[in-house]
Amino acid sequence: MTDWGQRTYMRIVQYVPNELRGERVNVAIVLQNPSQGYAGMRVRPFMDKLVEALWPAIDAALIRTMVREIEELLKPLNRNTRKESKLFTAEAPDERSLPSYLDRFNQTYGSLRFSEPKPVRVNEGESFREKLNQLFDLYIKIDDDKQKKQSITKEVLQFQIGKELERRGTVYQSHLVIKGEFFENKFDLARIRIDGIGSLAHIISFDLKNIDPAVTQSLRLLKSLDDLKEADPNLLEKYEFGVFLQAPVHFRQHSSDYSDALKAFRSKFRVFQNVGDEPEISRATEGLVNSLANKEGFSAVS
Repeated sequence: MTDWGQRTYMRIVQYVPNELRGERVNVAIVLQNPSQGYAGMRVRPFMDKLVEALWPAIDAALIRTMVREIEELLKPLNRNTRKESKLFTAEAPDERSLPSYLDRFNQTYGSLRFSEPKPVRVNEGESFREKLNQLFDLYIKIDDDKQKKQSITKEVLQFQIGKELERRGTVYQSHLVIKGEFFENKFDLARIRIDGIGSLAHIISFDLKNIDPAVTQSLRLLKSLDDLKEADPNLLEKYEFGVFLQAPVHFRQHSSDYSDALKAFRSKFRVFQNVGDEPEISRATEGLVNSLANKEGFSAVS
């Protein structure tokens, strides 16, 4: 086991789409001090444009969400601590304050890479947050294109919901296909219960520059329910149906389309909504996650 001593370390978080080309962009910086139990992270705002410039086909919002997930894990340790001399430590440090803790994300998050730990000097009495801000200004160039709109995509929502279901140990299926009278009907999430009614759910985001995919998915989902009812008159005794809708928080011009979809779904589906920006996603998904995790399904959520 590495002895990190009382030193403070920095690591840069980089998006690397292709190791061989050597292209990369710094998206965040982490500061850690195991002896003080400190870990802090600052994330580049408006990173989407730079990420997409390296790989236009990537879902930049998903990369941004992954980085924010790591930030959330470190946040409890990001106190406004000032460096103090410690001759001994009474207990083992929180693993999140160890630079080696970040190595697991090199594999888990694919094209996200962490630079090797580099010792940095923090003066006595200096705040770790102050040092983190200094390093952020030095190594992370802030993109000033604040007018570029970001979006909350279906992929981001699927990532959040799937992560929470797995954290709870919920057994579920993704991309379930059920044969109807005429179509193969697909659902993003399914919880099949042996001793109860099954729950099927779909995720649709209206927070897109081009609204056509959301409208098409909405119409297709409504037709799927009708098609399944045609094939099985007792369908609603076996399954309940839900839909998670992401409101167009960055593209308000689509509010009318969103409202129309909301009205159409409410009479046939249990509707879950996220009407906030990115920080609200995890809270907004709780209703759907609770329903899938609970044996009572959608009826368990008020």
